[in-house]
Amino acid sequence: MVKSLAGRTGHRISRNRRFRGRHLFILLVACLTVFFAYKKYHEQFSSRPERPPVAASEQPSAEPAALGPNIAQPKPENPDKFEIRHQVIRSGDTVETILDHAEIPRELAGEWEKACKPAPLQRVHEGDELIFFLELPERHLSKVFYSGQNGAAYALRKTADGWECQSRGPSAKMPVKTVTCRYAENFYDSCIAGGLPASLVANLADIFAYDIDFSADLKDGDSFAVFFQEQEIEGKEGRQYLILAAEAVVSGKAFQAVGFLVPDEGWEYFDPKGNSLKRHFLKSPLSCRRMLSLSSYRNIKPVLKMYRPHLGIDYAAPKGTPVSSVADGVVTALYTKKRSAVQIEIRHRGGFKSVYGNLTGYSRSLKQGAIVSQGEVIGTAGSGATGKQFLDFHFYKNGKPANFQSIDFPRSISVPKAIRAEFEKTRDSYIAALQGPTVQKIEMPSGRE
Repeated sequence: MVKSLAGRTGHRISRNRRFRGRHLFILLVACLTVFFAYKKYHEQFSSRPERPPVAASEQPSAEPAALGPNIAQPKPENPDKFEIRHQVIRSGDTVETILDHAEIPRELAGEWEKACKPAPLQRVHEGDELIFFLELPERHLSKVFYSGQNGAAYALRKTADGWECQSRGPSAKMPVKTVTCRYAENFYDSCIAGGLPASLVANLADIFAYDIDFSADLKDGDSFAVFFQEQEIEGKEGRQYLILAAEAVVSGKAFQAVGFLVPDEGWEYFDPKGNSLKRHFLKSPLSCRRMLSLSSYRNIKPVLKMYRPHLGIDYAAPKGTPVSSVADGVVTALYTKKRSAVQIEIRHRGGFKSVYGNLTGYSRSLKQGAIVSQGEVIGTAGSGATGKQFLDFHFYKNGKPANFQSIDFPRSISVPKAIRAEFEKTRDSYIAALQGPTVQKIEMPSGRE
């Protein structure tokens, strides 16, 4: 007990109690400081203006079918890698307002105008489309695609030197035609008799080369219907026509192909379900395109194929018939047997191996360890060691003989879900057009309605 100044008694506060009280006070002040700081930060964050909604901003967008097969398109980009902003120009819009809405700097319009002078970027019309690709996470703009209602299409890509522009002419409202061919004796003459341009005969064979062996499967009475653009376009092999859709009926079984533009895959052919007609393996090792392109083989009769008990196939092909690799692979063996018979072995992915025997020769660039592409001509069939004119073909899976004709090889790609509706619209239009023969002028579906 202690005396106060007034003479009163009082209690002394222990040093331990003073120590605890001071720390509680400091803790309370710290909590209040954190609370007010969080509140201020939250108010600032909430007051930021929201970004205007952008159609299809976080999912892959499709280029319209009217762009045609020539323009290089991007794949349906991975959302983790790109943000895609798709803008359709409305009445009263300009490029600048579109860029504002898509949160793209306006000054880029001038750079695009200089890089792509043919593009009418300052004279856009209602219904035209602009698609922007922004790399994540920085959202740097790397690609721009423009398509006009008149069918004109332009692709701009960001490079180290600025912007690079690719332009393609209009493909909408092109004259189109449907022809029907009835097979008799040989494929080439049957197609020509049906009215198919000569330059499209080999293209038609290429489309169905993964499901039909044109060197052996065709019989009298089989039929083909082809829907194509009559106006020639610029392609990999020069100016040629474009097959939009086709149907083949072989031994009563129908195969349908629909041409469709897939971003960054280019112009591809799909079945009505949207599965690519391309497979990892061709239906036959005999190169039908090369046979059709050589005048000495234009009127070739179908070759015979005979199965051996050990699942090998003998193709009774004339000497000099081109032989191609059935899939991408690596040459693992190339040697000459007695009396100059050549044999080539190619290893493919998935544990597969193909062997081509009784060849009279092989490509000069071919050697052990060489990489070959699907459909690449590797040699010529004919009278090797036996003197008989045939190709001795064998196929193996994991080192064991396999029946090449019965294996259902997987398809390469399918139509992405993001553009499935547009594909179905195109498919219905094209398949209806196959019910020819007819000559008409239609506007290609573009999905912009």
